[in-house]
Amino acid sequence: MAKQPLSHPILMTPRLRLRQFREDDVEAMHGCFTNVESMRYWNTPPHTKRIETERAVRRFIDCTPSYYRFWAVADKTTDRCLGLVNYHDGHIRNKRVAIGYIVDPAHCRQGVATEAVSAMIRFCFQDLGLHRLQAFIHPDNAPSLKLIEKLGFRREGLLRENLRVSEEWRDDLLYARLSTDRPAEAGSEGRR
Repeated sequence: MAKQPLSHPILMTPRLRLRQFREDDVEAMHGCFTNVESMRYWNTPPHTKRIETERAVRRFIDCTPSYYRFWAVADKTTDRCLGLVNYHDGHIRNKRVAIGYIVDPAHCRQGVATEAVSAMIRFCFQDLGLHRLQAFIHPDNAPSLKLIEKLGFRREGLLRENLRVSEEWRDDLLYARLSTDRPAEAGSEGRR
């Protein structure tokens, strides 16, 4: 008998509900993915067509939890998608993953990313039993650097020409947080 896939965990915070993506999240994510400023440091160029976002959201829905998982970051009251958090480059057996996040520009600087990423960190360490979380951040992405440092990640070095977006090579700063590091998470969060 085939194993049933595990249900997608829902993570709760005071203002947010991190849930599995749905087809009706395409419009909200299209707002993020077509915004040049939001996508400036993302790992793909800005989307120019809705079909690109539709394909991305389908990938988010059909994730393989041992390698990557995406959560729609939704307003707890309205359930409207505000962005995403994810882990990727998963090495669950080796107890490490990389993390990523993007929030609709209309909701930036409101603590949404801090609250959502903090909940995902807790899930990765407590529920998945991971030991190492990594974040690859462009050196000029000051808001993301501030966020990740606030959440207890430590800078480990510069990775020269680590990411290729279109025809451009980009540098990344490597940050990491270990399960043995002193917690620095903001806000209280839980799992449902």
